[in-house]
Amino acid sequence: MDTKVTLTAHRGYRQKFPENTMIAFKEALKLDIDAIEIDVHMTNDYHVVICHDATLQRTTDKEGHIFDRSLAQVKEADAGIKFGEQFKGERVPELTELLELLKDRPDVKLLLELKDYPEEIGDFAYVSCNKTLQLCKEYGVWGPDRLTVITFSACLMHWIRNKFTDHVVLHGFFPKSCMKGTDIVDPYPYMDEVCLFARSGMDKSVDCRRWWANNDGKTASPVVEKIHFDDFKIMDIKPCVYFAWNVNEEDYKKAFENGALGFTCDDPYTCGIILDKIGARKLKKV
Repeated sequence: MDTKVTLTAHRGYRQKFPENTMIAFKEALKLDIDAIEIDVHMTNDYHVVICHDATLQRTTDKEGHIFDRSLAQVKEADAGIKFGEQFKGERVPELTELLELLKDRPDVKLLLELKDYPEEIGDFAYVSCNKTLQLCKEYGVWGPDRLTVITFSACLMHWIRNKFTDHVVLHGFFPKSCMKGTDIVDPYPYMDEVCLFARSGMDKSVDCRRWWANNDGKTASPVVEKIHFDDFKIMDIKPCVYFAWNVNEEDYKKAFENGALGFTCDDPYTCGIILDKIGARKLKKV
């Protein structure tokens, strides 16, 4: 079949604007992108907010777990000041703020990562998930063409597939050791998409997400071998890659040649230029 490689802005236009803020999303929407990726948590008074970490301290001037805070307390946090003085006053957005922005942009898909995990916080994670997906449905950001749900939780992936059947595209991770709950549920039968993380030379006890955040692109290739891309294509699972701040053009080219069909990037502007240069965003046979 013919398909087009997709470009997703990771946490908005993360390289130049504070991640997961409305300014990062608005600036990303000015670019030639196919999707925006975000991360969500739920507050203790049942409001869904956009923030990568479970706690506030890395990206804001406040501390504490989001699930232990009210919306009012989360809204007190400044989500821009740590990125730059010029962004002082940016707040942690509610999911509804972005959904309002996207409801009239059917050309841009939402890749929504659920960051409340049942393996860590129990049933609250299922409540958070259901609240989140119901909001997406309410705003019309719903269905396979508008929404992809990402999760590191195998148990949550199983729960979503059974509750929402085929209305939601599910995106997981390779290797399975990146994901929580795989001793309970095999996530691959539920996946529609997969992000392939490279683990060359890693100790198996290392959390691959922590390794990825610290990898400088020199100690290990950020692109897995072609056989892994082929495996997922045979399983009819879309193979995707994530490129952070300083990945070079050769890595993009290798990922494309190996079979990557989705690119998620911190710098979607530069990523788009590279993908166009190597011919990745033309229709291709798969």
